[in-house]
Amino acid sequence: MQAIGASNQFVLFKIGPETYAVEIGETQEVLRYREPKRIPHAPRHVLGVINLRGQIIPIVGLREKFALESLLPGPETRIIVCQNATKLTGIVCDSVERVVVIPAKNIEENPDFAHEKTQSTIRGVAHLDDDDSVIFLLNLAILTQEDEARETAT
Repeated sequence: MQAIGASNQFVLFKIGPETYAVEIGETQEVLRYREPKRIPHAPRHVLGVINLRGQIIPIVGLREKFALESLLPGPETRIIVCQNATKLTGIVCDSVERVVVIPAKNIEENPDFAHEKTQSTIRGVAHLDDDDSVIFLLNLAILTQEDEARETAT
């Protein structure tokens, strides 16, 4: 995970009523939802894989990952294709909101709710100056490490 600088651009997206974000530098593109091909015996949150211009990428359902109720995809459902190191992963969200700049002073890394022994898929929390909502910043490195560990264990 790279250090958060003076200000960073983030892609904001929704899962239910909550707002999440990934750094724009970790985002390759946003796709309209398409049904992934299921992988036998995959964890519940690994929805399957898609072929993106000849490259097979895993698709992670964040609703399933965060133990939220699964919903059928709607017209606003998107797949955010993210790159962590050399690995591409698609994450499914209810909708993509916008790209924003969040000043470093509005970001709190390593929130108190993360256990010392386990790294959280949430790397921090943030807020925008113009409202009082909370934005959860995703830690893509941990999200993909967990999936890689499961793949090598099977």
